[in-house]
Amino acid sequence: MSSALGQISLAVLVGGESRRMGSDKAFAPFAGTTLLAWMLERFGPAFAHTFIVANDASRYADTGVPVVSDALAERGSIVGVYSAALASPTERVLCLGCDMPFVTLEVLRCLAAESQGHDICVPRHDGVMEPLCAVYSRSALPALRSVVEGGERRIYASYPLVDTGYWDMDPVRFADADRLFSNINRPEQLREAEELLAREGGPRGDHGDPLRRLAPRVRAFVEAVPLPVVSFVGKKKTGKTTVLVRVVAELVARGYRVAVIKHDMHGFDADVPGRDTYRLRQAGATVTGISSPDKQMWIVITNHEPELRGLIGKVDEPVDLIITEGFKRQASPKIEVARRERSEQLICEENELLGIVSDMTFPSHRVPQLSVGDTSGICDLLEATVLGRAGVACMEPAPDLQVRPRVERVDQGES
Repeated sequence: MSSALGQISLAVLVGGESRRMGSDKAFAPFAGTTLLAWMLERFGPAFAHTFIVANDASRYADTGVPVVSDALAERGSIVGVYSAALASPTERVLCLGCDMPFVTLEVLRCLAAESQGHDICVPRHDGVMEPLCAVYSRSALPALRSVVEGGERRIYASYPLVDTGYWDMDPVRFADADRLFSNINRPEQLREAEELLAREGGPRGDHGDPLRRLAPRVRAFVEAVPLPVVSFVGKKKTGKTTVLVRVVAELVARGYRVAVIKHDMHGFDADVPGRDTYRLRQAGATVTGISSPDKQMWIVITNHEPELRGLIGKVDEPVDLIITEGFKRQASPKIEVARRERSEQLICEENELLGIVSDMTFPSHRVPQLSVGDTSGICDLLEATVLGRAGVACMEPAPDLQVRPRVERVDQGES
């Protein structure tokens, strides 16, 4: 099973002259960074590929993200969308304006899942479409280009020409759709957005979300992986394995199916010298495996450290939770195990932690803190956070098309 977002690319559109902002709004300061960096940090890690589409690619050369220039001489948002679909390394690309800071990964994940089988897939709420938060396939390129060459600049003019799916968003689940898709064109809108973000404590404003305070890259990881994942981390000899053995036993007793992946920085050897598999591996086999009616083992010789997301994808058996021991540098949500006799300092930033398991307290950290022996409490924490985040069906395609003008929602001069 793979994430819907992991099968498509993300194109962040930064075209437009930003006349009403007075300067390039992609670089406008927002939430301690810039609007563009805010979008890239929150969403980039969840996609197979991420790139920027710009009128002037040189302006964005220092972002650390690939940049492509508009492929046509004409101006307008539709040119950015066409350029994104043309440059995308995957069949489908999600085009997202850089000035929509309240869009969420939940929205993008639903949109990506429902875009399969369509040339274009666009969200719709209260009859209003959001063409700058929509998925476009390479198969839509001829229609997009024909619209541009016909002198049209409205993106949705291409929709009747291809198989377009319309995501009529659930008005209960997405009751705040106007805020989700609000875009920023003026300095006063930027100030209002920052004030709203500060009041709500995060881009979703969902105070019922137990993961809302985590760093954007951690939230992106949670949204991107197909199964709940949590990493137990800590300095060497803090008792991580002892804690984990108890936690796994308790979770199994509660009826959960658990997979565990352990990280070993110093290398390991799970084979026994003299055994057939060991001899075959020593002979140079890149992959050796052994299988019996009750268990299997594979040993793969690699020349690089695999990403945690790749390892998660190799878990084929049906499980409810993947626990890792280690992987402190990965973006997974973490529980840190700490003991006073080992060190009084933590290794993780607070915004990557679900909780702390320790024989000490850390008053400066606003995360749940449990004692080393509180196995039940640790399992309760896992149930309240990662194990409670089940997927929800997103949309039913609608065949009809309704367009209603909205002020400053679809600006043909800016994308």
